[in-house]
Amino acid sequence: MAGPRILLVYPAEARDRLMDHFEAAGCTVETVSTATTAIERIVTDQFDCLVSKRELPGDDGLTLQSAVEQVAPDLPFVLFTDDTIETELDDIDRFHVVRNNGEGSLDRLVEAATTHRSTEPSGPKQDISGHEPTTEEIARAIEEAPIGISLSDPSLSDYPLVYTNDAWGSVTGYETEEVLGRNPRLLQGPQSDGETVEQLSAAIENEEPVNVEIRNYKRDGTPFWNDLTVAPVFDDDELTHYVGFQIDVSDRREAEALAEERARKLDDQRSALRRVLERVNGLLSEVSGILVESTDSETIAHQVCDAVATEPGYAAGWIGTVTPGETTLQLSATSELPTDTPSEIAVESLPAAVQRAIETDELQWSTGSSGDSPLDPARVGARGFLVVPLCYGNRRYGLLGVYGTDTEVLDRREQQVFASLGRMIANGLHAVEATRLLTTDHVVHLEIEIRDEAFALSRIAAAIDGTVEREGTTRTDTGDCELYLSTGRRVDIETVTALRSVSAGRIVSETDTETTLAVQLSEALLDEKLADIGAVITETTATDQAAQLTVETAPQQDVRSLLDTLRADYETVELRARTERDRRECRPDEFAAAVDERLTDRQRAALEAAQLNGYFEWPRPVDGEAIAETMGITRQTFHQHLRAAEQKLVEAYVEAA
Repeated sequence: MAGPRILLVYPAEARDRLMDHFEAAGCTVETVSTATTAIERIVTDQFDCLVSKRELPGDDGLTLQSAVEQVAPDLPFVLFTDDTIETELDDIDRFHVVRNNGEGSLDRLVEAATTHRSTEPSGPKQDISGHEPTTEEIARAIEEAPIGISLSDPSLSDYPLVYTNDAWGSVTGYETEEVLGRNPRLLQGPQSDGETVEQLSAAIENEEPVNVEIRNYKRDGTPFWNDLTVAPVFDDDELTHYVGFQIDVSDRREAEALAEERARKLDDQRSALRRVLERVNGLLSEVSGILVESTDSETIAHQVCDAVATEPGYAAGWIGTVTPGETTLQLSATSELPTDTPSEIAVESLPAAVQRAIETDELQWSTGSSGDSPLDPARVGARGFLVVPLCYGNRRYGLLGVYGTDTEVLDRREQQVFASLGRMIANGLHAVEATRLLTTDHVVHLEIEIRDEAFALSRIAAAIDGTVEREGTTRTDTGDCELYLSTGRRVDIETVTALRSVSAGRIVSETDTETTLAVQLSEALLDEKLADIGAVITETTATDQAAQLTVETAPQQDVRSLLDTLRADYETVELRARTERDRRECRPDEFAAAVDERLTDRQRAALEAAQLNGYFEWPRPVDGEAIAETMGITRQTFHQHLRAAEQKLVEAYVEAA
């Protein structure tokens, strides 16, 4: 008994080992690469089993199985896959899944294919005596066949066509009378492959059958892919004709070409992504180190520019800041720019991408030359130019300019990475500035008036019909910020908690002349917004008409941007006074820092809550149990934290003395 005939659907570059195993087991193997070609083969030929890889160009192995179910429901199907397949098809006897998971996989595959082979045609064999087709019936079947059929006569010069059926004419567009007496090569044209033509000629010369796919042309010049089979026809030992079978497979070839194009584009995208990752990973690592190690913004700017310019793919880099009024860009650091590049450039002379970044605070990208600007990409031989705003919160710390050596550098993926890199650099610059503000001995005090009924403390002042003064803040056990206020009158706390801007409130202490209350606001504290731009609120007093803020900031702080931050939220904001003074004269930071280093978060919270709730006054307006309840802890735990904090406070005082 002959070995099973296997149709192997597998990519050409990976099927040699499989073919060796099947042939060693006595199998006859024919191979195709795509699901579409496999369907064509099983429709026109007979196989004992179909073996397919799960991953195929275009449709995958499972999709192929569904198609086989429709056109050849009795054909055994074996799926060879790296994955675990969970499907109801496992319950079908003729469908089998073999895992490609190492040693023994190919042996299991061969066993499955040969075990599930078709051993005999389906259905009983019948007696057809007296039902043999007549010559006329055979001729009619050939004439009406759905594939093109032709006959050439080798006894005549140049082997001309002597017969074509209707399907041949439908495929080629030629009428029968036009082609009879002419060689079938009339279908060839400028894109017909020479090697394929030679293969056809050699097979005809040697009186051998041949199957090729060739680019042919219809009567109107339209090209099509022809799946052509040519075979000699003998009468005894005498060659009488050549029969040709042709199928238009243009749709399938187009689908294969599309799949190959998609695969190529995917490979290109993967290669581009690898290049981006290799380049950007190095840059991210270097910039991260710069931000960790550097302690001033000037050093950060210079080192970041150097890191950008030395990374392969980038030609140059710069960092600059825009002056108030947005009239001039001041370059604080450059790398690999021409030496004659000015340090100050009028905004109107900047490339359009820089101008758009200034207007929108959004990343901007351009290619090619942008005129005579000192920052024109052409001056450094760059093909692409990226402008990255360095923004933290509502504040812009500057702009980063990056020049790409070609248009493929700084593509969409890379731009997204640089957007994140810009935020990271801005965060580092903000941290440096905040640290400088906290450690500097010389500070600027700003007296600011806010006249807006929407200001939270002005709303509270209106509700109690009096003036409120901010005493401090602390955080509850749940992380909520509690604001402590004092006023020179008695307070109905319900009038305060009824405000939409207040989420919770309570009376801390109350006398005939003063009331202290604690409130939790439902909106973000102004402190957080000002902290983002390097400023600290030290005092706040509010009436129903206006609020007076004392703000502390560094001497180099842009006061205008600070006021603009407030004006974005409130109607009338005016600077009443600006003074500079030595911080050492106003509060002992060294002592506070020494205490702060010793206290845990819970000890600090207990100490602040005790002080703000009047626990250290006599007589005490509130006991430890009430304070512990506001913190969400037990009375015993509160006293433990408070005693530990008091001990560390005394130790710090004694050591400082």
